Amino acid sequence: MAQPALLEMKGITKEFPGVKALDGVSLTVRAGTVHALMGENGAGKSTLMKCLFGIYRKDGGQIFLEGKEVNFKNSKEAMETGVAMVHQELNQALTRSVQDNLWLGRYPKIGGLMVDEAAMARDTKKIFEQLGVEVNPKAIMSTLPVSKRQMVEIAKAVSYNAKIVVFDEPTSSLTEAEVEHLFRIIDMLKEKGCGIIYISHKMDEILRISDDVTIMRDGTWVATRPAKELTMNEIIKLMVGRELTNRFPPKTNTP
Repeated sequence: MAQPALLEMKGITKEFPGVKALDGVSLTVRAGTVHALMGENGAGKSTLMKCLFGIYRKDGGQIFLEGKEVNFKNSKEAMETGVAMVHQELNQALTRSVQDNLWLGRYPKIGGLMVDEAAMARDTKKIFEQLGVEVNPKAIMSTLPVSKRQMVEIAKAVSYNAKIVVFDEPTSSLTEAEVEHLFRIIDMLKEKGCGIIYISHKMDEILRISDDVTIMRDGTWVATRPAKELTMNEIIKLMVGRELTNRFPPKTNTP
């Protein structure tokens, strides 16, 4: 018998007043692989992830994690069950320290009452070392550049020992060296058997790190293919639903 998929989303439907945001979309993520989710803006990628995360309630369909059906009521429940997400919009407590942000809502306690600062410092140091993240755990969040804050967010997702980690446009605020660092972290997660869902518009990234690619268009599933069978032009064609003969049309205006 084939190993069951780590995550299976079957026939997910979501409607907003007057808009069918998702129309029977399915997604299967295997352990130890990167599954890219692609589509133009408004294709429904983020809506699908918000349904997984319990941020939105889906109107139809089923979600299975390791073969068991799940319906998360909120993102806290999702994270505690092993589904973590690195959002594009960083939602952080800027006046608090890095380690506060890392353990917010799940502080290690002494005797169930006091926050165990020493344990928090130790665990933060351990996870930063493991991931090679060079950020001072005591630094106040607002003093960090966006790229460092993004790295903290990635470390937080990893610290939940997540089985599934969703990256939503994670490289939009990272430098080239940090993008390489992120890819090393993703490789490490793959080795641990995590399933990665990777949302990005950057084709070269997708083809470089993905094992599988799912393409969505207008709230529907279009195709799921092994990344090595796809070219940039095929992805664009599937995303927009027509042949694109020139990606860079000639400029006709004369100044």
